Amino acid sequence: MADLIAELEERAQKRYVRWDPAFWRRVVGGPARELAASLRQAGTDDAVAQQLLESYLRLACEGIGLGYFFPPELGEGFFTHAFFRLIPTGLAGLAAEKRAQALADCWNLGENLEHAPLWWRRMFVRLSDGASLGALQALVVRASRDALGEPGARLSGRTLHLWIDLGAEDRQFLPGALHFVAPTVVCVHDRHEAASARTLGVWLADPPLVLGTMGCDASLGPSSDRLDVVDDVVKLDPRASDVLNAAANDWRAGLTLETSQFLVGIYPA
Repeated sequence: MADLIAELEERAQKRYVRWDPAFWRRVVGGPARELAASLRQAGTDDAVAQQLLESYLRLACEGIGLGYFFPPELGEGFFTHAFFRLIPTGLAGLAAEKRAQALADCWNLGENLEHAPLWWRRMFVRLSDGASLGALQALVVRASRDALGEPGARLSGRTLHLWIDLGAEDRQFLPGALHFVAPTVVCVHDRHEAASARTLGVWLADPPLVLGTMGCDASLGPSSDRLDVVDDVVKLDPRASDVLNAAANDWRAGLTLETSQFLVGIYPA
């Protein structure tokens, strides 16, 4: 592999403005080495293992050059999660005939996510954390159905509400204005830094999933959507009596409060 590694690096230095030689060497000495060891431990034929490792290195090289693949400490990204963690530890555990396709699927999914809204990318990183490599396609189906699709139950009549701690994600975050970016995904803006795009996304699934920073620069004023839903929650739970902002659509609603770092997510009962 030494000749291939040197060839890929030389070509990448000439081709990519974003090329990061230090991170490339880190990938070669870390995840790529881990992948080689796991394939060897699984008893993979040497020629097949070499082909898989070569494919991994070529894809990783291109991912670094295009800016998809970057050090994990610089932020969350599905491509980084897949090529730094999922593939090195999980590829050898798949059936032999599925491994090459799994590499291609990770590349295709990662590349598609690079052109998707930020909340969609965040969701896949959070959903795939702790998931196996073989479960990715099921996650795609679930997220497409449950986050992009319209839920069957609508907000009418009885509701239930959940308290979602946004301070656990960002201790300095003070929830303010909010708006929906998908039927069950809400974007919450910091009340004191509304102009700085300091925002957090929350998927109002069951259980809810905080998606992390959204980088949303939408200009929002105070909102008070669906006062009927808000009033119902306040009647049921006196902790929600100091409503700051509310947003709602046909399927979900959310409240931010004057004295809390919690988001109150409202669901059909």
